[in-house]
Amino acid sequence: MFEQAKSIFIIGIKGVAMTNLTVILKKMGKKVAGSDLEEEFITDELLKKNNISYSIGFAPQNLPDRTDLVIYSAAHGGTNNPVAVEAKKRGINVISQAELLAELMQGFKTKIAVSGCHGKTTTSSLLSYAFIQLGEKPSYLVGAPSFNEYAGGDYEGNRYFVVEADEYGVNPPTDLRPKFHFLKPNYIICTNIDFDHPDVYKDLESTKESFLKFFNGKKLIVCADDSPTMSTVKNLQREQYRTYGFSKDSDFVISNVQTKGNGTVFQLLQNNSLRGEFIISLFGEKNVSNAAAVIVMLVTLGFSVDKIQTAIKNFTGAKRRFEKVFENEKGALYDDYGHHPHEIEATISAARKHFRNRRIIVIFQPHTYSRTQIFLKDFAKALSLADYSYILPIFPSAREDKTQFHVSSNDIVKTGIAKNCESLDTNEELIKKLQINLKKNDVIFTMGAGDVYKLKDKLIKFLITNS
Repeated sequence: MFEQAKSIFIIGIKGVAMTNLTVILKKMGKKVAGSDLEEEFITDELLKKNNISYSIGFAPQNLPDRTDLVIYSAAHGGTNNPVAVEAKKRGINVISQAELLAELMQGFKTKIAVSGCHGKTTTSSLLSYAFIQLGEKPSYLVGAPSFNEYAGGDYEGNRYFVVEADEYGVNPPTDLRPKFHFLKPNYIICTNIDFDHPDVYKDLESTKESFLKFFNGKKLIVCADDSPTMSTVKNLQREQYRTYGFSKDSDFVISNVQTKGNGTVFQLLQNNSLRGEFIISLFGEKNVSNAAAVIVMLVTLGFSVDKIQTAIKNFTGAKRRFEKVFENEKGALYDDYGHHPHEIEATISAARKHFRNRRIIVIFQPHTYSRTQIFLKDFAKALSLADYSYILPIFPSAREDKTQFHVSSNDIVKTGIAKNCESLDTNEELIKKLQINLKKNDVIFTMGAGDVYKLKDKLIKFLITNS
């Protein structure tokens, strides 16, 4: 279906993964078009840079006459989107993003899927970056618009393909099939397994079962420090997987971690012997762990340690992952995609190590009612790790029926365990609070999977005018 298609239409073309996929398709010689909402998206610049045009809205007439294939995701109604309905009426093939990606991957020699409920974007971006620095001209699709100076999706040949493997459902609530089950990689990296999508999975155990099905028959590189992952792979043959981590039981042991200047130095041991000392331009134990996963993957593929050391050292991170936005004498502004309690904890922990003796101020926007309701106490505990946290209204998902939930951002504060946390109803309230409470040299983090990053202009203006 994919090989035969010459003209492809993307529903929800502004979504990060959809935009990156569109860039790949165009570079492969396909004619691409799409549609989305008019509002500003983080991918607008990338679409413009690649001269990819799109229509506004999802009216059936937006579908070009000579379209061969229509691709949808879980956003904008999935198969019930008016464009998808119109395509079926015309006899045009309609498939999910996951199915298209599975077909696309078949054309590559070495296929590497990076999975995990947290850290997979950073890990897949770093692996792609390393391949580029090694001169391998990889093709890849990650879950960020960009990393360093590179776009989040590219096609440079058929030798290597790196993909961020998403455990989310194809089109909840009607189609809960995990998207990564469609993929057939040669290798899988798994950073961790966690309960993150209550609209797809019942609990942690059902999430583990889904990962186990994905793991079957593949060569794995997994984090030994993550107990849900290790309890999952124990069901597999030991020769099927290699482990990395701080645990002394790891095949590759992370050791002697030190924060130095603008990065982190660490050693990697194998069989109690030093394999090498590595420098990364990232901070926090989680990023050291993510880097170790990439190193083990590259070693497994036969790359030398000295070349790997050079290839990874200048990676500065994926967009919206501990991303520096602005800094002046008043303070600093960073942006992070963290939307799960464990991700918030990891980001604040990394910030503490990097910004010693500076206050950490978090502006958090919860993402989805279901996740907020399930993890109320966990969010409260995580946000309490900052010196102060301001919690904005919940960013809803179009896939959720708001009337089915009775939860608000203020419920995080009302748990009684949220220290130095305050819920706010408007951005104007936020600026007023910052005017009162912000101190010189504070570090502000906007955090969440919604549109909280759009506050950057107001916050930069605030930092400039209040200096």
